Amino acid sequence: MSMQTDVLTDPSPVLGVARASARAARRNALLLGFVALHLVAAFGISLWLGIPFQSGTIPTLLVVFKKLVPSFLMVLILWRFAVMTVKVRPARPIRWFLDDIRATALDADRIISGLLGLLAIGVLAGSYAFLKDTIPQFDRFSWDPSFAALDRALHGGMDPYALLMPLLGTPWITTFLNATYHFWFYLLYFIVFVTAFDRENPERRNTFLIAFALTWAIGGNLLATLLSSAGPVYYEAMGFGTDFVPLMETLRAFHEVSPVWSLEVHQMLLDGYLNDGPIRGISAMPSMHVASAVLMALYGFSYSRPVGWTLTAFAILIQLGSVQLAWHYAIDGYLGAILAVLFWYAARAMARRQY
Repeated sequence: MSMQTDVLTDPSPVLGVARASARAARRNALLLGFVALHLVAAFGISLWLGIPFQSGTIPTLLVVFKKLVPSFLMVLILWRFAVMTVKVRPARPIRWFLDDIRATALDADRIISGLLGLLAIGVLAGSYAFLKDTIPQFDRFSWDPSFAALDRALHGGMDPYALLMPLLGTPWITTFLNATYHFWFYLLYFIVFVTAFDRENPERRNTFLIAFALTWAIGGNLLATLLSSAGPVYYEAMGFGTDFVPLMETLRAFHEVSPVWSLEVHQMLLDGYLNDGPIRGISAMPSMHVASAVLMALYGFSYSRPVGWTLTAFAILIQLGSVQLAWHYAIDGYLGAILAVLFWYAARAMARRQY
């Protein structure tokens, strides 16, 4: 029901909005429940550790999101224009396009439910960032030597990056992988934004958002704390040896030819960790880049096979980039992918019961 209909059938626009808000709350009940539990856990840990419930990462995430919203809206407008020209082909295209945009903008259910979904994910991101910053309070990355050894054992006695170098070991390919790795951030924001406002398929919408919350809360916080590791890039800095110095030297050499932007981010996070800076969230196992990329691929298949396979290829590139750029052991991505699949099907079962 649109806001226009609510205004016509309800005694006042305020009552119409109130009813749409109640429907939105019911639609987002599972997501809001999981986010509330996560927030309570974060507050509890804050009180237990005696540290403020805050993270320097949160303002950065909010600034980035505000800057990206206009781009998201432009992409959505272009998408609706493409739907009009390719699929609908109306006799009066300008009128159809304006009516389509107006109907979306005045749809109270879509707007309120979308904003509530975005708010829930925003709260989750805040509590996630805080809990990620507290990982060293529990375990200062003691698992790195074990994960490095397991990585070699599973890959024929060699570090996975060494196996990839003959295929990917050029400055240009590394820059491409780094660009893809950074594009992950934009794509994840965009898909969350689009999903929050999706009314065509409530089951698909809730499946993705609930799976997203479970993956980041359980994988990115709980398991990341229990399996605390810093990753190959910080192996030497954490006092575990020089095993990955050759990889870091190779990346620096590549950077002299073609940009490897991850090197700057590597140093920023290390400086924050060593100097108690505002952005200091170091965590490798499991890889949340890979986990969320796999979630996006599963979400893509709920639209169509071409979209799903395209996002699957993207997830594979993220896995390769996570190893090539020294962020992760290969097994970090393997576990991240497994978690994403498990949480997707768990969330789908919950969403189906709701609808």
